[in-house]
Amino acid sequence: MKIKNVLAAIILTLVVISCGKEKISVPNKDETLVLETGSKAIWRGFLETGYFNEGTIGLKSENLAIEGDKITAGEISISVESILVTNDLPPGSKEELRHHLQTVDFFNLAKFPFVTYSISSAEKTGKADANGNNYLIKGSMKLLGKSFPLDIPAKINITDTDVKVIAKFKFDRTKWGMTFASQPNLPAKDKIKNDIEVDLELKAIRF
Repeated sequence: MKIKNVLAAIILTLVVISCGKEKISVPNKDETLVLETGSKAIWRGFLETGYFNEGTIGLKSENLAIEGDKITAGEISISVESILVTNDLPPGSKEELRHHLQTVDFFNLAKFPFVTYSISSAEKTGKADANGNNYLIKGSMKLLGKSFPLDIPAKINITDTDVKVIAKFKFDRTKWGMTFASQPNLPAKDKIKNDIEVDLELKAIRF
């Protein structure tokens, strides 16, 4: 009986130790994050001559959904009122260009105060491309009241403390109806290229 009791105690001890060492798998939880103040887009618009103007525009989001290493949903709101011109122009010219960008020729602030980008998913691509992009963000952009798909290659880093997104892409403004100075017969010094370049810099803190 004593031998049996000793063996039983040893077996019980081994089971307890084994269970203590076993890693318990905790399922990923959905999180909803808010973009940090300072998240922004840098834009560039080019003439056919190669000259360009550039500036920034503010971004906001309060519903960026994260699950594990994936962004599963979210809507980024882009305020047309926040647009700024940052290239080297006289102050008066900067303000004149800023107001022109907010007119019906471009973003039409009075009627469409926000541009929105709706994220449907953002998943790892498996291998980073030549620019370091390791994710593909799939979604659609609503501009001037029209919504079209727009997928964005991006470099995304998701850690225990934050989520950072860096992306560089182009979109054809004329597809959304922004056709000012896009006529093919215009001289190069007056013709604005259809593509707008955008650099995204986003950050959200995990709680």
